[in-house]
Amino acid sequence: MERRLNDLEYFNFSLGQPYNLVVVLSIRGSIFEDELKLALKKAQEKHPLLKVRIEGNSEDFYWFTSKDVEEIPIEALKFENESKTTKLFLKNLETPFDMTDPVKPLFRVTLLHSLERSDLILCSQHTITDGLSMAFLMRDLVDFLNDPNIEISPINSPMNKEDIFPTKIRKKIPKSAFRAKFFVSLLKAYYFLRHGTRKEYLHYASDYKEDDLRLISWNLSKEETDLFIHLCKTRRVSVHSAICTAFLPDISIINNPVNLRGRLNYPIGEAFGLYAGAAIVDMKYKDKYDFWENVKRYQKKLYISLRDKNVYKLFKMVHTGVPINVLKDLTPLFFEVVVPKEAFAITNLGSLDRLGIDLDSKKFSIESFYGAISFALGAITVLVYTMRGKMYFNFHYLESRHNAQRMNSVAVNSKNRILDRLGEAKNKLS
Repeated sequence: MERRLNDLEYFNFSLGQPYNLVVVLSIRGSIFEDELKLALKKAQEKHPLLKVRIEGNSEDFYWFTSKDVEEIPIEALKFENESKTTKLFLKNLETPFDMTDPVKPLFRVTLLHSLERSDLILCSQHTITDGLSMAFLMRDLVDFLNDPNIEISPINSPMNKEDIFPTKIRKKIPKSAFRAKFFVSLLKAYYFLRHGTRKEYLHYASDYKEDDLRLISWNLSKEETDLFIHLCKTRRVSVHSAICTAFLPDISIINNPVNLRGRLNYPIGEAFGLYAGAAIVDMKYKDKYDFWENVKRYQKKLYISLRDKNVYKLFKMVHTGVPINVLKDLTPLFFEVVVPKEAFAITNLGSLDRLGIDLDSKKFSIESFYGAISFALGAITVLVYTMRGKMYFNFHYLESRHNAQRMNSVAVNSKNRILDRLGEAKNKLS
């Protein structure tokens, strides 16, 4: 397999490293390395992007190739405790992939096993995946572990097509880099007037520090989750809008990752890959309105941001025709000048129960799950999902770039805003 990176992949690749998506599965049962190796081999057969690396040339032409790429590497260790698993999870987020390695894929796995429990740490370079793809892969791996003889049907639809944008979108994307270069010049001029020649304000991927990532996790009980979803339905707002509004008083600019699978040039289905865009909502929480009125305001703004012309707006300036060095200048300047506040994103995977994940198999079943993205520019990210009827929140940030006390306050405040709404509803029912 060999094809050029498409615009989505090229943009993510330009953000530098480490830029990984990592998930941890806690599985009931003892998984042996040979069993996992077979399951991962099947996963590579089904999802070809799990067996690629990236090559490039001096003309900023980058492509995927599967030539000489080996099976997914496994680091097998003894399970000791959850603290060790979390430490290795954070280490994977912080550890870049070696893009010069001629045989290693852009995916790696750590297995921590004992007689009763096995933890799997799945780490992928973000250029080849998104949150939903990792959820599909998680489901597939559990299926392959439970049934080693299951037949594989490769999903080849994205393999030989680099252009995934609809024709109406492609027509609006320039072929030259003039627009991006001009914008970089404007940003540099503004930055010079504001800061002079100092660059300490700009954050690059190379600024990453060891042992810097922090994770704050919490969840709603099944009863709380049911009530929260019910309250959203009765008020005709999305659960995602309500979750985002819970954070809004503390952080007013929120990046909402968008599932593009139904908006592309050809059907992607459940293929493993990067099929996510972004919808930015910039809105202040107004205390004169109650929480649910603010949710409606947020949802209205989100709907506008979800229009194609807004979701794809970035690619009028960031596309495969722009040299990688220009994009490396553009991105940190863009966040510093255009988005001067903390970069903040909320990914809501929704209900994993509906994806067909076997959570209660007699052999191997998922007991818990969490994950995060190591954003190259130090963004704060929140991963939300529902599993076994409970809603889970994973809030993560870089301690060197964000005040730990404030981050804990943001996490606690958002949780309490949801709990307060649930408390109000319970009081009315009683």
